[in-house]
Amino acid sequence: MYVIHRSWDQGILGKSVRHLPEPSVLGWVRGIWNDVCDLDDACDLLIRELGTDLYGLPWLFSGGGQAPLDMRELRVLARTRIPDVYQCNVDEHSIRILANGLHHDVAYYLVDDDAVAANPGRWSFAVHDGPLPDSAAPFASRPVFTSPLDTISLTEHPPPGEGVVYAIWLTFKALRDCIGWNHTYALPGVRLTQLGAVLRDLDTSTEEWPLELEILRALVAPTENGIAAALERCNRWPTYSLSSEERPESPRSHAEALRLIEAVTPETERERLRTVIRTGEHVAQMFVHGGSELFDQWFFFDDQWAGAHPDLAASLVWFAYHWDPLCSRWHMRFTPCSDNRIRYVAVVGEDGHVRVREAEPKDAVRICDLYEWAYERRPMGDVTAGEVLGTVELQLQQPSPDMCKFTDFVITRTRRGQAVAARLARHIRHDLRAEGITRITDWLPTDYSHGRRFLRALGEIRTPSGAPEFLLIR
Repeated sequence: MYVIHRSWDQGILGKSVRHLPEPSVLGWVRGIWNDVCDLDDACDLLIRELGTDLYGLPWLFSGGGQAPLDMRELRVLARTRIPDVYQCNVDEHSIRILANGLHHDVAYYLVDDDAVAANPGRWSFAVHDGPLPDSAAPFASRPVFTSPLDTISLTEHPPPGEGVVYAIWLTFKALRDCIGWNHTYALPGVRLTQLGAVLRDLDTSTEEWPLELEILRALVAPTENGIAAALERCNRWPTYSLSSEERPESPRSHAEALRLIEAVTPETERERLRTVIRTGEHVAQMFVHGGSELFDQWFFFDDQWAGAHPDLAASLVWFAYHWDPLCSRWHMRFTPCSDNRIRYVAVVGEDGHVRVREAEPKDAVRICDLYEWAYERRPMGDVTAGEVLGTVELQLQQPSPDMCKFTDFVITRTRRGQAVAARLARHIRHDLRAEGITRITDWLPTDYSHGRRFLRALGEIRTPSGAPEFLLIR
């Protein structure tokens, strides 16, 4: 069984990996269950067993009782006992948790050996311990690498050369929503040995570029082709923080960039000597010390390296964007990877009628449009086919199998709102009853536009004495 702890203070990679002799998660939990449940404080035993302190995991054993017989029972225990969990995804071979840690968000995974071996395109980087390997595929035998997720092109007018360079930045810039959401950037027509020269001469706007790339570009000297020397200079840049008052603006030239790294004092917590930089012909890596035990990770690799390590490259791309390596459902930005969240939309059809269904990727732009005018009256005029007039997201079987909670709720403020609320409620009520869910707890959207109409059509609000209100599904 693999134990992967994804936290910014877990070494230069921002994660720690340990392999235990027990081959399965369920076998490990059942094997240690009685020993842990008999202790008043299980933290020390679990740290010795796992090699790291997984936030909240001791609570899995805190209620005692019989050991779970299967992964379904283990999922119920994890979702109901482990505190401050944003998401707890469990399948037949793994537990994957995103939690509100003591200092920042953390994620951790317990996964069977067989599951890792069967799905290397998702797990290879998660279980990889140490910097990326330097080797690359020979030109003649190089397979074509295809990114598992859409990449962001660094220019609309790429150079006419061969190859592709991919760039990924895993950066700690917030306490929450700080795991995942990192895009992969691509620059066609170049390989890593020429990346510096191409970046320096690229005639393109940098408004959509990450700050780190803007700095890297400025720190490539006029006679340099690669990025090795520029990365060394990047380590001298004062700060990459978004909120620091000491952060200088992006330099407009190489000379200006050099003046800034000489004139501006770096943040006191940063220790440049702890930064690790490794550059090869087809892969470059920089693990930037950011203070305390925190490191950011910068990765650059080209198609030849990806051809030699397709599973590792694909899983790194996935790891950067999704906190959960197994996430396969579409979800909107800043919605955690989930196996029990479901988003509904009320959409205008080609015939003008409103229909309710599960959200699809094509709805994302229209959902954002709905957010923009949800708190103001929409201008008069006909709605168009594909327009989203309402969206509701639920987290199912949380905190127990017969319960769920709302995680998003927006309905148009137009005259159609009452009908949209009723349609959404009827559709959702049918699905919840089919799932055996009888109650909705936590926040109820009573103060939202058409929220009370929606709730009345869905069930009945109960307010027990001395307990939070909940909605009983009719």
